[in-house]
Amino acid sequence: MVNYDSKPQDFAIDSQPVESYIPSMDILHDTTMVRSAILGTAVADASGMGLHWIYSQGKIAQIVKAAGGTAEFLEPDPANYQGVPAFFAHPHRHAGDGSNYGEYLYILMRAVGDPALGGGQQGSNGDPALDGGQQGSVGDAGLHGEQGFDRGAYVRAFGEHFGVGGTYVGYADGPMRETIFNMTRLGKELEQRVLGVDTVLDDTQKKAAAHYIARYFFEYDREGLKEQVRTPLKLQEWKAAHLDEVNRIIDIVGDEIGGIGPDDDQMPALSRSAVLAHFYSGRELDQVVEQAVRITNDNDKAVAYSQFFAQLMRGIYESGSPAPGAAPSGKPGAEPGNAPSTLRRLIEENLTRLGTDEQELLSQALAYDALDYRSATKRFGAACHVDMAVPLVIHILLQTASFREANRVNIMASGDNCGRAVMLGAVAGALYGVGGEHGIPEDWITRSTLVERLRATEGGWLLQQ
Repeated sequence: MVNYDSKPQDFAIDSQPVESYIPSMDILHDTTMVRSAILGTAVADASGMGLHWIYSQGKIAQIVKAAGGTAEFLEPDPANYQGVPAFFAHPHRHAGDGSNYGEYLYILMRAVGDPALGGGQQGSNGDPALDGGQQGSVGDAGLHGEQGFDRGAYVRAFGEHFGVGGTYVGYADGPMRETIFNMTRLGKELEQRVLGVDTVLDDTQKKAAAHYIARYFFEYDREGLKEQVRTPLKLQEWKAAHLDEVNRIIDIVGDEIGGIGPDDDQMPALSRSAVLAHFYSGRELDQVVEQAVRITNDNDKAVAYSQFFAQLMRGIYESGSPAPGAAPSGKPGAEPGNAPSTLRRLIEENLTRLGTDEQELLSQALAYDALDYRSATKRFGAACHVDMAVPLVIHILLQTASFREANRVNIMASGDNCGRAVMLGAVAGALYGVGGEHGIPEDWITRSTLVERLRATEGGWLLQQ
């Protein structure tokens, strides 16, 4: 059962690709750092879930003290949410489980395949007649030895998991809830909208066009949809003029409907960036991130921050992997050394990707010369919006020296710690690696139930050592 309660409030603190499958052009063949980023995200999300959406740093400090100084992997307890600004969203979850944010990572991992399997996935539905004879089209693209993001697989997995009768049990945030609503509502309307367009097509042709447009509408961007719909119609020997008319109808209906996702600037938008940065770089990375984000967050600011985060992660991946259990200097047992300076440099290099207001917020985060998460939380906010979360995450990451420390500060900062974990966990995981003094504690990985689910997905090969 999905919890469709209203989303948490912004409480104050107390004190262009053309296919469903997008061939990756610049995949990184060493998966060490993306593996650490994925594990870091899952662990940061799960470890803070028990205190998620408590907007009182004082209350969190009391809870942690009562737990013997432990902030991580606490059992969600409704009593901890009484008497303070808070939202108890996870009554069905237990210590070690992830939040709703971790589920977005799970869906993404179902939409990337294993290059060792030549792509590994089938076409958009496995029916060669309905796919225009292109069964295995995703796998065909994978014959190049690479695999990337499959938008169609993402949309299908999203609907299967979060939709009515799906496998997900838990809180449905705004982007999740409204995306599913749009898919359900528009799925019923699409054929009628197509049939209602004034066109030169006869009734039989209009019905055929409506069928294919409605079938593939959610799985492709507009140009990809045109190409996909043309394929079965060409096999039926449609004239070029009639195929062009179908393109015109797609433009009309597409303009009327817009994107699938709601106009929402919250942190689920960033849940795709760290993994996609392993497959793409540069302009192509920006394009695929935008396509992925707008599925659930059709918002320019959400897209811009997600692209910024993706380019940041790509830079971290390309900067080189720390030795197992080592600090970022690459020397076992060394001090954190270059991690904050490397991160600061990459942030500054990518700052201009954001708008003027967003650059100012991140510049404020960069200006701190010591850790002061209480001040930073008051300045930026602790709720789910990207303008609040990203600057606070940057402050924490630049002023801490290990995964454990960054994660603890994120939890103590209160509010939407799990939303911030999407970015903080990935960056800290990639920078500090797994194990040792500075990396992700290995027993935390074992305690995070999401990890085994991620290993079982199509993208689970990214977690192999």
